[in-house]
Amino acid sequence: MTEAHAPGKLVICGEYAVLHGAPAIAMAVDVRARARVSPAVGKTSRVTLQDGGAWLFDWDDGTPQWRETAPAGQGRVLEAVVAALAARGSRLDSGLEVSLDTRPFSTTRRDGSPDKLGLGSSAAIIVALTAALLAHAGRLAPDRAALLALCADAHRRFQDGSGSGVDVAASIHGGVITLAGTMGETRVRPLAWPPGLHWVAPWSGSSASTTAMLARFEAFGAADRARFERRVAELRELAAAAVQAWERGHVAAILQALADYDDALRALDDGAGLGIYTPAHRRLARISDAAGAVYKVSGAGGGDFGIAFADSPDIIARAAAKFAGEGVLTLTGTAAAPGVTLVG
Repeated sequence: MTEAHAPGKLVICGEYAVLHGAPAIAMAVDVRARARVSPAVGKTSRVTLQDGGAWLFDWDDGTPQWRETAPAGQGRVLEAVVAALAARGSRLDSGLEVSLDTRPFSTTRRDGSPDKLGLGSSAAIIVALTAALLAHAGRLAPDRAALLALCADAHRRFQDGSGSGVDVAASIHGGVITLAGTMGETRVRPLAWPPGLHWVAPWSGSSASTTAMLARFEAFGAADRARFERRVAELRELAAAAVQAWERGHVAAILQALADYDDALRALDDGAGLGIYTPAHRRLARISDAAGAVYKVSGAGGGDFGIAFADSPDIIARAAAKFAGEGVLTLTGTAAAPGVTLVG
């Protein structure tokens, strides 16, 4: 049996604009997806998900052919990864037992149903499965750039063509990264965490569809190109300033750059009606402001997480206490979660 784990992510800066050439900053968080691959007994293969659901399939010229209805949701991960591998000349045809687990990426509602936290579960499980399949087949693991291209291709296939690759890159590299470029031209660099910068990430209380949010963003661009270009140019300039401040390690400049980017996201949302700033995010921002921290939506918004930043651990402790007092789920800790890892 071969097993691989890959982390989730929080986007720190560069949302939306990264799709149009701006740099983004993201950090891996220690919430990990798990993929296991082992030989099947016989020729029939099977994918098992964390809820116990299982789908049998056979290989037909390197493509999974499902015995019954094709799986939905995370069950489609195998199709996307296999297609990306095949496009690079790596065809699978042996019987496999595949297990996919993204339970740490969800919480449980009061009615007992799961709710996604919005930490990049699809990217993490695609990275984990790709690494496990390559190791199981005894193939040399590609370097990080090649692995990113492969997994980003699989992720775009899974998401019907959308996505910047930020969450895939964070899952592969771990730690903190900056990413820039367009599809096929992505450049990723590791970043050190600036001493004196502290954070806590509160959850908005609901999940959001990044694909749907990005579709609204692009629809805005199609409807009002001139205003769209102005907003993107502003975000691109602010994202570059944030990366520069981060690289210099100037915490005050980082906090200002993140606050400016968040203001620009609010202006974009107010003008385009994307739904980035839900009432829940506005509430989290008020709590953060009351504690003296800088609040920023993380990722596409509409739900999922925000992040509160400060130059004082006492401020972040105060913000965390206020969030807890309001019943808000939070993430905190170091920004050094390791990237994709093979186990055993």
